[in-house]
Amino acid sequence: MTTRDIRTSTAILVCDVCGRTLLRGERAHAYLDGAARRSVCELCTSRALNEGWVLEGTERPYEGGRSSERRRSLFGRLKARRDAPARESRPLADRLRRHEEPEPFPEAAYDYDEPAGEDQWPPPAPPPVAAPRAREQIREPRHVRAIPTSDGQKFAAAVDAFNRSEHRRTVAGVARSLGAPTVTVHALDMGPGLVDVTVSWELCWYRYEVDLSEDQPGVRVAAQGYELDELPEGEKRPNAVADENGSLSLAG
Repeated sequence: MTTRDIRTSTAILVCDVCGRTLLRGERAHAYLDGAARRSVCELCTSRALNEGWVLEGTERPYEGGRSSERRRSLFGRLKARRDAPARESRPLADRLRRHEEPEPFPEAAYDYDEPAGEDQWPPPAPPPVAAPRAREQIREPRHVRAIPTSDGQKFAAAVDAFNRSEHRRTVAGVARSLGAPTVTVHALDMGPGLVDVTVSWELCWYRYEVDLSEDQPGVRVAAQGYELDELPEGEKRPNAVADENGSLSLAG
């Protein structure tokens, strides 16, 4: 008797609102964004409704007069069409012909006895002179952002940029289920203005990259995973903390 190898596979689901990968056991709700189908986690359902997305299986509310027209019964709509004015039942060609044929002017509008001469018409207006473009006269100033030199200033600027981003909501949502995370902030050698922010729990971790060289420092998800062994030792030593709202602060 031979044994049978049974393998299980778990589909990876990502929330289309916050970009977070759902944990094992979390449920994703299906929303409709027009013709597109979106997956939304439990924490972002209210934000999906604010964006105008509709929960799959529910009816989208109609606006204006169209809603009352659809709520009427079939007999009521047929009766309304039957009672419409008779002019709507005329052939389309007849109705278009009435618009294509202009009404003639009365004969009193024409003066056949005293035709206007060429000297009686007003002279043509001179062509307008184009005004010089302001963009060619005034040169737009360049905005150059100064990058902090010390690591402490870089870390403080990166934490401030993270707290103003949408990723703070992701940290707060996962912390409600898994508790307070371990937060590590460190500079990267790939560029003078690049800083990494790693937020980790026992079951998952997120690595965010902050670019301080931009006019408005941007924050993006650089990597994520489920095992702490995937992180290097330097990213497991915390030097910052996160509060219940997902905001970060450097450890004193």
